[in-house]
Amino acid sequence: MVALVLVHCAPSCFAQGAEEFQRGTAAYGQKNYAAAIGHFTQSAQKGNVTATYYLAMCHLGLKQNAKAIELFQHISKNFPNTQEADLANKYLGSLGQAPGVAATQVSAMKSSAESAAEAMIEKAEKLSEAQWKALPQTARIPFQMKNGHMYVQTKIKGRYVNIIFDTGASMCGISRTDFPDLFSAAEIEKGPEIPVSRPHGVQLMHLVNGEVSVDRITRNCTFMVTNEPGVSVIGQNFFKEYTYEIDGFYIRMTKAPYVSPLIAKAKAEAKLNEVKAAPPGKTGSAQTRSVSTSASSPVNSSDKYTVPFEREKNCMIVEVMVNGKPTKATFDTGCAPDGLVMPMWFVKKLGIEHNSDGYYAERAEIGPIIRKYAKVHFANGLDCILIGPRFFGDRPYTVDPTNNVIKFQY
Repeated sequence: MVALVLVHCAPSCFAQGAEEFQRGTAAYGQKNYAAAIGHFTQSAQKGNVTATYYLAMCHLGLKQNAKAIELFQHISKNFPNTQEADLANKYLGSLGQAPGVAATQVSAMKSSAESAAEAMIEKAEKLSEAQWKALPQTARIPFQMKNGHMYVQTKIKGRYVNIIFDTGASMCGISRTDFPDLFSAAEIEKGPEIPVSRPHGVQLMHLVNGEVSVDRITRNCTFMVTNEPGVSVIGQNFFKEYTYEIDGFYIRMTKAPYVSPLIAKAKAEAKLNEVKAAPPGKTGSAQTRSVSTSASSPVNSSDKYTVPFEREKNCMIVEVMVNGKPTKATFDTGCAPDGLVMPMWFVKKLGIEHNSDGYYAERAEIGPIIRKYAKVHFANGLDCILIGPRFFGDRPYTVDPTNNVIKFQY
């Protein structure tokens, strides 16, 4: 199954935490459903699926079942593969109703499209030893901060463009709105179409291949193509073979040792079996921590600010404790806010609190790093928390893909 994520933290996605939405949740918490409906309606009209879900729940609370069913079916049809759609389908079942028509159609469509997409991605990402040797050993990439994102000069199909360096994107992405001429309509239409998770729901995107260069590194990569503006990125499929250190001026990259596709596949299968065999209460990410920081590992176990991560579809997943509750987060250089970014339905699950300044987590821990009163931002369509460099105080850090750790300099 293809489960792709593109630029979790585009600048526009944080409008989802607007005042109307927060007022709606406050009224909903007080069971003042009539007042909450007014606030959620304004937020839902802007495409906020979480607001639409709460709007349906308000009508359910007022015993206006017909309106609730209409909204649940709207969510199921138009926002498949989101947490809100799963919950909506459960409520529809309890109310004796069928899910939205598109929910089953999308599942059928995915099965055929995903096989073509997976084949395309696997072919592009398989790296022979000769291809690995052809990659430069090091690169020093200058970047410019803009709206909280790291922009790097990139050459795509011979054309120079400035786009975002984003560890939270599983692969490279191009916005047709920003760069309409990089890929022709014929190229795009020929590529397989797949569902991609976005903060506001699921979008269908085409996959295309193209040559991309950043500094001294040139390679052929798969791109996701979207019409959404502001989400053109260099993703993990471009730089995942490199250890990279990020300071205030440069991304300094060093090539990691070669791992053959067969060994990589064996390691992935071993990791999967290890997770399946884990005793209750011990997660795969917890096991990764014990391996990554052991004395036999090249990583210095005395490094105070070393955070282990797992890879899921090229994204870096770290274990985080929020108010004493364990969960997972994507470490995402494209995540501009200072704090935690999560879907609204995490509020109760993680004990998120609210005051006059907004929502916050009283305590958030990632490895040895602790933040108190971390601000919470909301974005829809996510299945885990997002954390960007500002959470760590914009400290220089190194990502080591060989040992699966992030080292922060404090």
